[in-house]
Amino acid sequence: MNCKQVFASLALGSVFYAGALFAATTQPNVIVILADDLGYSDLGAYGGEIETPNLDRLANQGVRYSQFRVTPMCSTTRVALMAGMSYPAAGNGSYKNVLPLPSLLQRGGYRTMMAGKWHAGARDPRDRKMFDRFFGFLGGLTDCFVGSNDWYTGQTQFRDFKPGFDATTAFTDSSIEFMGEALEDNVPFFMYVAYNAPHHPLQARKETVDKYIGRYMDGYEAVREARYQRQLELGLVDPAWTPAPHGVEVRRWNELPQARKVVEDARMAAYAAVVDEMDQGIGRLIAFLEEAGELDDTLILFMSDNGGDYNNGSIRTDADQIPWKPHNNPTSSNGWAWVKNAPFNFYKHACHEGALAAPLIAHWPNGLEGRTGQIDRSPVAVTDIYPTLLELTGVNFPKNDTSLKPLTGRSFLEGLTEQTAFDAPSRFLWFNQSRAWIEDDMKAVSLYGGPWQLFDLVKDRTEQHDLAEAQPKLTSDLASKWQAYAHEIEMSGRDSRVVGQQQAGWGWHRLQMFAPQLVSTFPANSKLTAPGTTRLEMRFSAAIDLRGAKGKFLRLFKVSDEQNPVWEMDPDASHPSQGKRTLCFDNIPALEPDTQYYVLVDPGAFKVAVSQSV
Repeated sequence: MNCKQVFASLALGSVFYAGALFAATTQPNVIVILADDLGYSDLGAYGGEIETPNLDRLANQGVRYSQFRVTPMCSTTRVALMAGMSYPAAGNGSYKNVLPLPSLLQRGGYRTMMAGKWHAGARDPRDRKMFDRFFGFLGGLTDCFVGSNDWYTGQTQFRDFKPGFDATTAFTDSSIEFMGEALEDNVPFFMYVAYNAPHHPLQARKETVDKYIGRYMDGYEAVREARYQRQLELGLVDPAWTPAPHGVEVRRWNELPQARKVVEDARMAAYAAVVDEMDQGIGRLIAFLEEAGELDDTLILFMSDNGGDYNNGSIRTDADQIPWKPHNNPTSSNGWAWVKNAPFNFYKHACHEGALAAPLIAHWPNGLEGRTGQIDRSPVAVTDIYPTLLELTGVNFPKNDTSLKPLTGRSFLEGLTEQTAFDAPSRFLWFNQSRAWIEDDMKAVSLYGGPWQLFDLVKDRTEQHDLAEAQPKLTSDLASKWQAYAHEIEMSGRDSRVVGQQQAGWGWHRLQMFAPQLVSTFPANSKLTAPGTTRLEMRFSAAIDLRGAKGKFLRLFKVSDEQNPVWEMDPDASHPSQGKRTLCFDNIPALEPDTQYYVLVDPGAFKVAVSQSV
């Protein structure tokens, strides 16, 4: 039985840690920079048009990975980074029987420091047993100009949000301060810089946003195609892959009214500005290290926590969101998320490659001699960073402590420094209603509890050719391994339930966020519908209440005309659906062929189980 067979039989939780094969005579400084919701193709070094000269410099002077994977969501990736295993394996973020990476590096003599967004489970980054120095916020998002109540410097709440404050600059300033203290004390440091950029709200200076206004008026398809062509020129993607087309959840650019195109251009300009300003901050980090004479012997790892975000905002208020003003919440649409994740399929939340593929740049001049500007195609993952940093720093994992769960990743340090082949372990992936198992070059993946799909990641990483029907046994085997591992790590029944055969369209999780009792819709969400359809229906798991909803409308629009609904209805308690579980209207105009429509529902138009308002 070979090593892979042994590993597969033991499952992920039993993978070994080889120890410090590359124990350093001196301990190098380490900086991990984590972007939030940055897409695979956003950086110039990965094909993007956004101005990122500092990150491009790190890539051109270091190594960029083309097949690095994270998890589908920001919080689950952050836990995986800190714990060296998946979010569910780490006790759903509780860190039960888990030793966080910075705590272990502390034991090995490192000064551990963090600036930025935590959102990494139940461990408290303000605890001095985690980070010697901490500045940032604890939750999932923040106003970049006026903050929120969960900002701290150490144990002290931080409220000094003066005019001109911005989160990216503050995190950069604190990182430089913390690193300076460590250098002055002559101790090696681990600096974790967790920018909240470019997570929404997409807030940036007006002059930076203005620089990008108008660059995106050619639309989603044109911008994505330009990125894809640059990726081919860079050698990042295989030209044999078919770039993933967008689904019907993305509005077709040529159908958008001109005013909507202007709004969409501005939304992406705000996103680009946030990325640009993060790159400027990283430039300041580089300059500090250069001036201190530490850049050459500091390992810098830059990565994103998941693929591009799809927060659709509100078609009613998107035009009113001002990126350079506090208390505004600019966001970007599915169309731009599709662009960000070129050439891959889907977005943040899924276990498809659009959510998992992320940039990873390694810069370490003294350790990567001869690898300047290379692209590494090793299939490394976020859970491999923990053991890699242990091997780099010479800090040993306490293998004899039986109370600790074993790490599930493998060090890629030898591959990084010596260009040896990386033997990737099997990968377990999960978030909410998405799951995947990757073994060797094959991937089984399911979305929204739908049927398992099977993809060959060498021939078809863009996931355009489902092999599940042609290879049912392999599909079943990989699905069974996912289920067995979910059982081994004691996932809840809800999260480890068996997948079914009904496939909801993209965005189903969003609908259920606002209406948890929603069972199905007709026409199906984000699916093509037969021309001539005249019925609109929503089924729920509880009774519908239309009392008190007078003046609250449901409206059907063509994507091409946002001003004039093709149908509207103001249902009340006299409607036949009152008290039933299906809200049905059979009087909508016949849908036209090859035409995109959307439904707008006024808040309070109906209630479900009395307490739920849509």
